[in-house]
Amino acid sequence: MKTVFNTAAQIKSELRDLHARKGSNKAQIVAISGIEGGGKRALTQKIANALQLDGISVAIVHSDDWEAAANVRFNVMNSPEQYYLNAYRLDEMVEELILPLKLFGSIKASVTLDDVMNPRTVDYDFEKIDIILIEGVYLLQSAYLELYDYSIWVKSDFDAAFARLDSQVDIEQSQEALVNLFEGLIKPAAQYHIFTDDPQGCAQAIYIEEEKADNDNQAKT
Repeated sequence: MKTVFNTAAQIKSELRDLHARKGSNKAQIVAISGIEGGGKRALTQKIANALQLDGISVAIVHSDDWEAAANVRFNVMNSPEQYYLNAYRLDEMVEELILPLKLFGSIKASVTLDDVMNPRTVDYDFEKIDIILIEGVYLLQSAYLELYDYSIWVKSDFDAAFARLDSQVDIEQSQEALVNLFEGLIKPAAQYHIFTDDPQGCAQAIYIEEEKADNDNQAKT
């Protein structure tokens, strides 16, 4: 039976117990994944805050920090499958950040996004980390599953995800452009991921926020 969580506090308790049972000094890796706009980032921050209050040292890694350049992510020739395969530099993230951090518990590094329109550098400075929380899309591919000590699929429908993305975009970007991007690339790429990898089936737990869980239960009665 797969574990279903409705609050960040429930996940914190599970990860605290996971940490208490660990058999080595290496940092544990937890994947928190879901579709784009599914609420993963806010949930991850809540979990991290709760763990830190319990004295557990946490590193948060956002896969968005390892985006490919915009001309790769949003190339007009991209198919949903190509977006799924190329939008994020997950292999680099694992090799250059996650594995060293797991092994040594500490790391100081920088990653530069090679986007000529909006170049930026993300600095990492983690020390004596107990749990690494990775949040992002496409994390629950078969190639990465053995890397994780625990994995959570954040369940969200596409309408809610679009509404969340719509509230986050820059005002200069038209809603029509966002609709075209979401319906033409982001949504079908997520559907490809769900069909190909079955991330919900592969995850050890599913998160359904309380309000949605209540609505689902009411619909069943």
